[in-house]
Amino acid sequence: MWLSTVPKVLTGDVEVSLNEREQTLVASAQFEDVRDTILGRCSMCHGAEVYWEGIATAPKGVLLEEDHQIASRAREIYLQAGRSHAMPPGNITYMEPTERALIVAWYEGAIAK
Repeated sequence: MWLSTVPKVLTGDVEVSLNEREQTLVASAQFEDVRDTILGRCSMCHGAEVYWEGIATAPKGVLLEEDHQIASRAREIYLQAGRSHAMPPGNITYMEPTERALIVAWYEGAIAK
């Protein structure tokens, strides 16, 4: 029986199950654009390998590189980058107002369903 897990262990393929809310967020028509924004503006610090000088690991262990990671942190992304503008700090990656509005529309649209 234990042999059935070998391919997952060797390849690193791990199944991630999303809850209903996370599935709705990922299935949203806006998700692809939101994901592109987050990968472009957030993942250099919130990634498995941090590419921002002076930061050794992702702040608070928050990773935002994969769909399930983005979906599971959607509320935090919405509050920190969409509503409060706390992220990125000092807008260091130049997140545009339209990108923030996209995050807000995505989250509020998916949660309202």
